[in-house]
Amino acid sequence: MYKLAIFDFDGTLVDSAPGIVDVMRDCCAEYKFSEKTLELWSHLIGIPLLRQVEILFPEHSHEFHEEVAQRYRDIYDTRAIEICPPFVGLEEMLQTLRKAEILISIASSKRRHLIDTVLEYHNLVGYFSLVVGAEEVKKHKPDPEAVLLSAEKLGIALSESVVIGDSSFDLDMARNAGVDAIGVTTGIHTKEYLAKSEPKYIVSALTEVAPLILNGR
Repeated sequence: MYKLAIFDFDGTLVDSAPGIVDVMRDCCAEYKFSEKTLELWSHLIGIPLLRQVEILFPEHSHEFHEEVAQRYRDIYDTRAIEICPPFVGLEEMLQTLRKAEILISIASSKRRHLIDTVLEYHNLVGYFSLVVGAEEVKKHKPDPEAVLLSAEKLGIALSESVVIGDSSFDLDMARNAGVDAIGVTTGIHTKEYLAKSEPKYIVSALTEVAPLILNGR
């Protein structure tokens, strides 16, 4: 049995991918970006926002990147709770893990206060021993810093930790940290795409995750 379960947030614990894409769509409409840009952008969910914009528009200035990212934030922040509904079975899974004395944490590229806002709204804060948001690390997914930081702060060996995420960025972060990973096809990437990152398991629903964590390595 693992002792620490490190979850991604968007697309893993909450069904936020559709809402995030809607915000991207509104932002693209304002700037008259193409449909192709929107398609490419949606596949970047999971890495920090500014980095997303830099990847999309490498020929533009840093000021332009900051401007687009800030406009996205302005739109998103008015909808944070409504576009982050918990997946079916989330609280039951958290209860199962807590009863088994498994520590639960979050490693996300989302800003910390937005994660806290959603968790507080749904009365889920108490399940998490640690939340690592975008501001807590210098190097973001797929860099392993968030995993290494989580294990260190909670005093759990990497060999007893597992990462659960819906994107290749999450699974590559786990692989780079040398820990097991469980991919879930509830977010932006397909089973075939996730398989390229070589997770230990790939499942189609959050309800399938707890038994795998309890079974351990």
